[in-house]
Amino acid sequence: MKKMLSPIVIAVFVLAFSASALAGEKMGAPVVHSKEFDRLKELVGVWEGKADMGKGPEQFKITYELTSAGNAIVEKFAAGQPHEMVTVYYDYNGKLAMTHYCSIGNQPHMEVTNSGDNTLLFVLSEKAPNLVSPTEMHMHAHGIAMDAKNSMTQTWTLYDKGARVNESVIKMTRAL
Repeated sequence: MKKMLSPIVIAVFVLAFSASALAGEKMGAPVVHSKEFDRLKELVGVWEGKADMGKGPEQFKITYELTSAGNAIVEKFAAGQPHEMVTVYYDYNGKLAMTHYCSIGNQPHMEVTNSGDNTLLFVLSEKAPNLVSPTEMHMHAHGIAMDAKNSMTQTWTLYDKGARVNESVIKMTRAL
């Protein structure tokens, strides 16, 4: 005796197959990134630098890692040190953005406001700064200048009470 599948079971199989096919199409579509994101991917690796972050000159190790199926770049600054920080770079509405997880305890969101062939300038987002208050101490701007294939300069601008209080310049060379 042959058993026949009920129309409900058949409908469930058809819907499940259709949903997985549509998800596969969406997941298989190539993601188009901004030219700034593609340029930032060139930093993937290990970098070393020296800077005065307020306590005299210190040696730093900075790593850049591509993650999330190539859709984000994670920067680890001073990994393992008391003032370790993480910055995640990603495209947001077709524009390169970043969220900086700062050692002072906040997470400012910045977007590229200016870019050249070898430079990127991020400034705190006015729409979504990701701060409790815009007057709290925070990293307000971040510049990256790719000086050559294996050297770069970063500039970090710190604000407090709505005004610039410090700018740190870090020159780095590629270690790996």
